[in-house]
Amino acid sequence: MRKYLLVFISLWMLLPNSISAQKVGLVLSGGGAKGLTHIGIIRALEENNIPIDYITGTSMGAIIGSLYAMGYSPDDMMQLLKSPDFKRWYSGEVEEDYVYHFKKNLPTPEFLNIRFSFKDSLKNLKPQFLPTSVVDPIQMNLVFLDLYARGTAACKGDFSKLFIPFRCVASDVYNKKQLVMRNGDLGDAVRASMSFPFMFKPIEINNVLAYDGGIYNNFPTDVMKEDFHPDIIIGSVVAANPTKPKENDLMSQIENMVMQKTDYSIPDSVGILMTFKYNDVSLMDFQRIDELHDIGYNRTIAMMDSIKKRIHRRVDKENIRLRRMVYRSKLPDLRFKDITIEGATLQQQAYIKKEFHRSEDGTFTYEDLKQGYFRLLSDNMVSEIIPHAIYNPEEDIYDLHLKVKAENNFFLRLGGNISTSNSNQIYLGIGYQDLNYYAKEFLFDGQIGKVYNNAQFMAKINFSTTIPTSYRFIASISTFDYFKKDKLFSKNNKPAFNQKDERFLKLQVGLPFLSNKRAEFSVGVARIEDKYFQKNVIDFDKDKFDRSRYDLLGGAISFNGSTLNSKQYPTRGYREALIAQIFVGKEYFFSGEETQKEKDNDQGHHSWLQLSYMKEKYHTMSEHWTLGWYLKALYASKNFSENYMATMMQAGEFSPTLHSQLTYNEAFRANQFVGVGIRPIFRLNQMIHFRSEFYGFMPIFPIERNSLNKAYYGKAFSKFEYLGELSVVCQFPFGDISAYVNHYSSPKKEWNIGISIGWQLFNYRFIE
Repeated sequence: MRKYLLVFISLWMLLPNSISAQKVGLVLSGGGAKGLTHIGIIRALEENNIPIDYITGTSMGAIIGSLYAMGYSPDDMMQLLKSPDFKRWYSGEVEEDYVYHFKKNLPTPEFLNIRFSFKDSLKNLKPQFLPTSVVDPIQMNLVFLDLYARGTAACKGDFSKLFIPFRCVASDVYNKKQLVMRNGDLGDAVRASMSFPFMFKPIEINNVLAYDGGIYNNFPTDVMKEDFHPDIIIGSVVAANPTKPKENDLMSQIENMVMQKTDYSIPDSVGILMTFKYNDVSLMDFQRIDELHDIGYNRTIAMMDSIKKRIHRRVDKENIRLRRMVYRSKLPDLRFKDITIEGATLQQQAYIKKEFHRSEDGTFTYEDLKQGYFRLLSDNMVSEIIPHAIYNPEEDIYDLHLKVKAENNFFLRLGGNISTSNSNQIYLGIGYQDLNYYAKEFLFDGQIGKVYNNAQFMAKINFSTTIPTSYRFIASISTFDYFKKDKLFSKNNKPAFNQKDERFLKLQVGLPFLSNKRAEFSVGVARIEDKYFQKNVIDFDKDKFDRSRYDLLGGAISFNGSTLNSKQYPTRGYREALIAQIFVGKEYFFSGEETQKEKDNDQGHHSWLQLSYMKEKYHTMSEHWTLGWYLKALYASKNFSENYMATMMQAGEFSPTLHSQLTYNEAFRANQFVGVGIRPIFRLNQMIHFRSEFYGFMPIFPIERNSLNKAYYGKAFSKFEYLGELSVVCQFPFGDISAYVNHYSSPKKEWNIGISIGWQLFNYRFIE
C-alpha cells in the first residue's frame, strides 16, 4: 500500500511540471490592414496571462509577429502603427526636413524617361513610364533598418534567439516555393514576407527575388509545427482564399493570378482557430487600426473561457513587462563607423562616404545616415540605396553596408501638355549625368508650343565638401506668344497680340541653407525683346509690331526651397523664395510705323532693384481636407519704358494658376504689388482631388496710361482685382489630368473652361 502511495505522490508532484511546460504557438495570417486585428488578440492573451512562446506569420502577420518577438508590447505596436512614420512606409512620402532641395533642378514635364548607356545595346534601354511598384520603396529601405537592425544584432541573426522565437514566410516565385525565414537580417525577412506583387517592390535574398509569403502560404501553421513543436496553437486568420475574379475588379484578378490556395484550418486537437471575415476593409486601410484592434480583442475575450480550458499554463503579465523592458534596454544603439559599398566605383564610393562621415571621430548616428541617404537620392544619379546595419559586438558599433544602384549616365525625356486652351506643348530633353569624386550633369532640353517655346542648355557640378557647393551654368532662348481670342463664355472682344523673346547666359553658385533650402548667388547677361501693338484696331496687311529691346546685366541673391509633393497641383508641403535682384542696362525702341523708323532708338539707361517674396503652403486639416494658401509680394524700382505697353510688358505679373501663367492680363501686372490666395482642397483618395482657388491682387501703385500713351503711377491702393478657379484633378505618375473653370475680375465677365493632360512647366527665366 505504501508503495502505491509513493507512486501516486510522485505522479502528483510531476503533474504541475508537465502543465507548466505547456508551450503555446501563435500563428498570424497575412491580410494587409486586416492584420491589425492580431494586435487586439495579443493584448487579450497578455491581459489574461496566456503565454505566447513562439510566433510565425506571413505578410502583415509577419510585421505584427516580428514586432512582438522583438519586445514590442501591444501599446508599443499601436503607437508605432498610428504614427506618421508608419504611414510613410506604405506611402513612400519623405518628411519635409529630409527633402534636399539643394541638389534639385526645376521640375521638367516628362512622362517618359529613358536611361541608357552607350556601353549597352539598344535592348538594355530602360523606359521609365510607370513605377515598378505602387509604393515607392525609398522610405521602406531605410525604415526597416531603423526598426529591425537592433533586433537582428541582439539575436545575432538567429530568429530563435529573439525575445520570442519567430519565423516568417516569403515566396520564391522563380522556383515556385515558399521560403521559411529562420535567420539572417530580420528586416529583410519581414520586408520579403510583406512584398505583395505590384504593390511593394521585392527584395533580393541569397540571389533570389523574395515576394509576399502569402503567394504560397498565408497561414504558416506547418512552419510552427516543424520548427517549434508547440503543445497547442492559437491561429488568427484575417484573410481568405481569392474568390472568382470579376471582370471590372483588377485587384481580384491579380490575387487570382498570384495567390495559391492556403489551408486556413487548424484541427481541434491541435489548437484554437479564430477567423475574421471582412468585406469592407481594403489592403491599405491602416487608418482603421482602432476598429480592427477592438474586433480582435473583443473576439478573444469572448473566447477566453474556452482558451483557458485548453491552455492551463499562466505567465504573469507584469513579469512579461519587466522582462520585455530589460530585453529592449540591452538592444545596441544605432551608431555607425565603417562603410562598405556595393555597386559603385572607387570614385563614387569616395563621394558617397562623404555624405555620412561628417564628424571628426568618423562615427555617425542614424540621423546622419538618414540625412545622407536622402541627399544621395535627391539628384536622380542613384536610383536606389538598400542599407544594412552589420553589428560589431567587440566595438559595440555597426558597420553600414550600402547596396547602391547607380543610374545609367545618359537619359532621354519626352513629355509635355495637351489642353483645350492654347497651352499645348511638346517637351524633349537629353542629358548626361556622372558621379565620381563630384557629381556633374549636362542637360539640353526645350519645349515647342503655341504660347511657350524654349531651348536651354544647363551644366551643373556639385561638390560634396564640408560645406557642399553647386555651380550651375544656364544658356537659354525662349519666347512667350500671348494670343487671346474665342474665349468661351467671354464677351471681351479686345485681342492681345504680345510676344516676349528672352535670351540669356547665367552662372549660379548654390549652398545648402537650413534643412531643405538653398542659398543662391547668380550673375548673368540677357537680351529681352518685347513685341506689341499699341492700338486696338490692327490692319494685319500693313501694321507691324512695335519692339522694345533691353540689354541687361544682372545679379541676384536668393533663398529658396520646396517640399511640394507634386510638380503641379500639390496637396502637401511648401514652396518658398526670397529673391533680391539688381539690373542695369539699356533700352531700345523700334516703331512698327514707317514714319517713326528713322528716329533715335536709344531710350537711355535703366537700373533698378527688385525684391520679391513668394510662399505657398498646404496644411492637412483632416483625412480628406487640405487648406493651402499662397502669397506673393513684389517691389521693383523700375523706371517706365518708352510707352505704356512696353512698361506693362516689363512689369511684374501675378499668375498663381496654371491658366494665368499663359495669359497676358494687364489687370494683374504692376511694379509693386501684393497678391494672396487660399486653396481649399478635398482629397477623395490618393489619386483624385477637388481643388478651389481664390485670389486677390492689389497693386501698390497701379500703372496707368495717359493721352500720349505713356505710363504713370495712379493713386496708391486704388485698384483691386480677383480671380478664382475650380478644378478636379486626377494625378498619375506620368502627368495630371485636370478639368477646370475659372473667372477673372478683369476683363469683365471673363470665364474660361478647359481640360488639360500632362505637365505645364517652364524652364529657367532671367528675371525671377
